[in-house]
Amino acid sequence: MLRRFGLVTLGILIVACSPQFDWRTIKNDAQGYSAMFPSKPQLIERSINYQQTSLKQTLEFAKVNEDVFAVMTTQIPATIATQVTMVEKMLQNTLLQQVPTTQFNLVKDATSRIGSAAQTNQVAQDFYLDLAHNKKVMRVRWLIRPAANDSVNLYQISVIRTGQSSQLEPLLNQENISIFFDEFRPN
Repeated sequence: MLRRFGLVTLGILIVACSPQFDWRTIKNDAQGYSAMFPSKPQLIERSINYQQTSLKQTLEFAKVNEDVFAVMTTQIPATIATQVTMVEKMLQNTLLQQVPTTQFNLVKDATSRIGSAAQTNQVAQDFYLDLAHNKKVMRVRWLIRPAANDSVNLYQISVIRTGQSSQLEPLLNQENISIFFDEFRPN
């Protein structure tokens, strides 16, 4: 009986100590960034239209339990590179229009390190959003970086988690989420 109890206890401890997060650095040269994902990411591509111009979007994401860690890259061709801030506003508005305005939504200043060797900081803003209709919360940041051939990459880094609006900031500032945001590096 004692032996059986010991084996059951050992089994529970092994399961309890198994890491949910299996961090790995993913270098995506085609999209011009490296990021730390908490599990093996998947990749989805699509095109969107902006003023008769087709823009390629790539979504690289990983799931751990119900949490989704994602980097979306929108490639802005050189022909409309000067309009990148308007494309950014369009994408922000598309997302933010789906989020009801509540007292729990926040916008906080943030910085992202750019480049692998001569790391400099780029000022950004993190949006903390209550997705009440899904009982989820979201943290999202947008960054703009020059790319090859005078084109521009617009990055949307985000995490979506199950949670309540009253826990918005604590849920979205946990260490595993901070790692994801802090370790995202556009080239």
